[in-house]
Amino acid sequence: MPPSPTAPATTDPSGGSRRRVPRGEVQRQAILDGFERLLDRMPAPDISVKDITEAAGIKRPNFYFYFESKAAVLGELVGRAWDDWTKTVGSYNRLAGESHAAYFDRLFGQSYAAWVEHDQVMVAGVQATGYDDEVRSRWSELVSELNRHLSLQMSRDTEAGLIAPLSDDHGAISERLTDMIVMAFLQDRSVRPAEAESARMLAALKAIWLGAWGVRDQAR
Repeated sequence: MPPSPTAPATTDPSGGSRRRVPRGEVQRQAILDGFERLLDRMPAPDISVKDITEAAGIKRPNFYFYFESKAAVLGELVGRAWDDWTKTVGSYNRLAGESHAAYFDRLFGQSYAAWVEHDQVMVAGVQATGYDDEVRSRWSELVSELNRHLSLQMSRDTEAGLIAPLSDDHGAISERLTDMIVMAFLQDRSVRPAEAESARMLAALKAIWLGAWGVRDQAR
């Protein structure tokens, strides 16, 4: 049987009462939080559903009420981390008056910050694309949407005479650059080097990215 739909109302310190939080919402979040805590202690492939339910403080049957598999939990955690990043950057498109250097900083500087905040989730998610179809599909969906916007932006800026990309295949350039950045972030968060080394990595990625886009004047 599914859990009760609502939990008791919580009391507001001011004397009122807040909305009732659905019990299902609480248990679903407990599963996500429990899985993320476990990632601090062991690799994702070693985590079992039993580990997750014990960490979440729920019974095993309740896990399958919310998720079909542990891969589905990881996929949702990756999606939530990605959503946090997209809310921060606001738009995948270059903003009016925004230089290409600032465009990179907004997209990928903020992306790196999201990787730092959710490093275990992001590392586990990217690694899982190599062995789990469900996570691979979710990751591909997220990255494809980003690359579509980057490719279109590159084409618009080329037509406007602002850049001269290294190739006319803007889609391929966008995809390879994003792959490069993801792999660099993966290595960085797996090793967790000193901040100065991470800053050097970001600066190198930025130089390569701007060069591939064919930015003639970084102030533009």
